[in-house]
Amino acid sequence: MMSKRTSLTRSLLPALLSFMGAAAQAQGTPEVINICHENEDAFPWLLKDKDKPGYSQIMMAQLEKQLGGVKIKLLAMPWKQCLSELKAAKVDGAMNASFSAERAEFAQYPVKLDGEPDPTKRMYRATYALYKAKGSALSWDGKTLTTSGVIGAQTGFSIVAQLKQLGAKTEDSSPTADEVLNRVAAGRYVAAAVQTTEADNSLAAIPALQGKIERVNPPLVDKPYYTIFAKPFFAKHGQTAREVWRLQGKMRESPEFKGQVSHLMKSVD
Repeated sequence: MMSKRTSLTRSLLPALLSFMGAAAQAQGTPEVINICHENEDAFPWLLKDKDKPGYSQIMMAQLEKQLGGVKIKLLAMPWKQCLSELKAAKVDGAMNASFSAERAEFAQYPVKLDGEPDPTKRMYRATYALYKAKGSALSWDGKTLTTSGVIGAQTGFSIVAQLKQLGAKTEDSSPTADEVLNRVAAGRYVAAAVQTTEADNSLAAIPALQGKIERVNPPLVDKPYYTIFAKPFFAKHGQTAREVWRLQGKMRESPEFKGQVSHLMKSVD
């Protein structure tokens, strides 16, 4: 004769197995990872010409090949919108993101055991510098910024917070580095805070800027840049996110990847 306990166990077994299956699926590998990024050229990291991808686009294409069937869908949009959609978990991740405490409230970075961001899992490093109108009185010695004018930056970029900490008057209404630099040349800004690789490329490529703007040394900051994930995505697919970071750290050092991006930059960091 079947006991009541055995009967109850058998009746609960299908529900238990269903729950375990759902839990396993919830912690499983996603089919697609939707990653947003800035929708403007940011040499050498992002290029809008699909036939001539930038460093980060090449990295993501190679990453997809190594993720065992997981697709990576890149979504171009204004950077401020990208961060907003990441915060709302409308996208799974964002790439080319430097660390900020504000972003860390809603986004997961790769971290070390002490909880600090882990730069070994970065996509790359990049420096920011000030680019001033030639002859302007602005000065920067690596610690103290002296200027009475407005410094421009791109919309939503974390360098704005550092400029404010240095006591600078800032404006970040421009989506592109070219536009910020043009405003310096036109006298609207005393200087611009721009990633050095992108700004130097713009100064070499745009005749209207040549002879009007000069870079201020030393750089403002040297930062690692990451792929970051929405916290709900990380809670569900943390293993996949960690694999993305592991592969990016490994890929960055590989001779094969360095060869693939050598036409964009002299060295990979």
